[in-house]
Amino acid sequence: MPRSGITVYLPPALEERIASLAEERHCSESSLIAEAVKARFDKRVIETATNSERERFRTDARLDKAIGEALILKEVVLLFVRVWLEHNPPIDEKLEESAAASADARFERFLDFVAQGLSPGKSIASRELVTPALTPDADSARPVFVEQGA
Repeated sequence: MPRSGITVYLPPALEERIASLAEERHCSESSLIAEAVKARFDKRVIETATNSERERFRTDARLDKAIGEALILKEVVLLFVRVWLEHNPPIDEKLEESAAASADARFERFLDFVAQGLSPGKSIASRELVTPALTPDADSARPVFVEQGA
C-alpha cells in the first residue's frame, strides 16, 4: 500500500545523524524517522494516561477525605445527642404538652437556621462565632466558660 508523503526539512547536522544511523541499522532514512515519530507519539499517549491516572488518585484522595470528615461529623452529633439525653432530666407529666409545643417551635427555628446556613456563600459555623447570643454581656443568661491561663 503506497504511503502518502510528508516533506520535512531538517538541519544539516540532524540529517547527517539520521543518515549515519540508518546506515548502521541497514534501513531507510524514512523508516527510521517514521519509527522515531511513532515512538514519540506512543510515549505521549503513555504520559497522558499517567496524568489522568494521577488526577484520578487525587480525586480519590479528596473523596476519601470528605467521607472521613462526614464520619467524624456523624460521631460528633451522636455523641452530643447521647450526652444531652444523659444530662437532661425527664419532663414532668404536667408540662409535656407545653414542652412538645415549645420543642416543635424550636425545631422549626432550627430548620430555618440550617436552611439559611446552607445557602451559597453562607457558613453556619462562621456566623455562629459572631452571634450576639454567644457574646458575654450583662444581660446574657448563658454561662460563659473561659479557659484558665487565657
